[in-house]
Amino acid sequence: MNKILLLLALIFIVAGAKAQDRVFTYTYQSGVLNKGQKEIEVWSTLSGGRNNFYKGLDHKLEFEIGLGGKLQTSFYLNYGTSSAVVEDNGIQILSNSTDYSFSNEWKLKLSDPVANRIGSALYFEYSLAPTETAFEGKLILDKQIGKFTHAFNLVGEYEIEHGFTPDGNKLRSENEGEFTLELNYGLSYKVKDHFSLGLEAMNQNPVSDSKWENSVLLMGPALSYSTNGFWINLTCMPQIANLKGGGLELNDHERLQTRLIFSYEF
Repeated sequence: MNKILLLLALIFIVAGAKAQDRVFTYTYQSGVLNKGQKEIEVWSTLSGGRNNFYKGLDHKLEFEIGLGGKLQTSFYLNYGTSSAVVEDNGIQILSNSTDYSFSNEWKLKLSDPVANRIGSALYFEYSLAPTETAFEGKLILDKQIGKFTHAFNLVGEYEIEHGFTPDGNKLRSENEGEFTLELNYGLSYKVKDHFSLGLEAMNQNPVSDSKWENSVLLMGPALSYSTNGFWINLTCMPQIANLKGGGLELNDHERLQTRLIFSYEF
């Protein structure tokens, strides 16, 4: 009897610890936290390499909580800083900027990647910043087959920039919107019990003023380590091509993005 109780306890602990393990940094999986479970995630994304000098570093501090009914919500505090060479009256100068924002996400799990034919979830997020409002939706699909994990995301994001332009002796408010269709795919193989190695790909398609601007493809290796209540993921994705126009798109997109996320469940 004691052995049975011990086995049930171990199963419960492992199931709880594995509820939200993820093996990718850009591509989301369908798993959600169980009711009452909480998780802290720390994100750091380094990007750089444009036609003119550019370096960007973005941080996120995320608090997640499981609400039950296969639903979870998260709250983010976002901080970003960047340095870029810009042209002012024909003179190139180094410009530095800092951004702050708040985000809230909701994620509903529809099916499981192991128990069902395919795992799935719906995701919605909104972000608020002093000069920008953004809305993002995702369709999340994933499947676990043996030691392999596949995940695919169809993402739509709409950003509205708020600003002012001179209008005689007054300033006139001006809002400019941009829609981005993004496709994410991740493939991971569990090398050992706690370590996974894989690949991530991301295709970004911004549309502004009804014009499809470019189609940037990034792809690179993904590493993941997880243990009970803790995981850490790293993905390094260089830009592979601009599928609309050829070559690389280095005016508004970077040559390289690297993202690190670590999480602690409590």
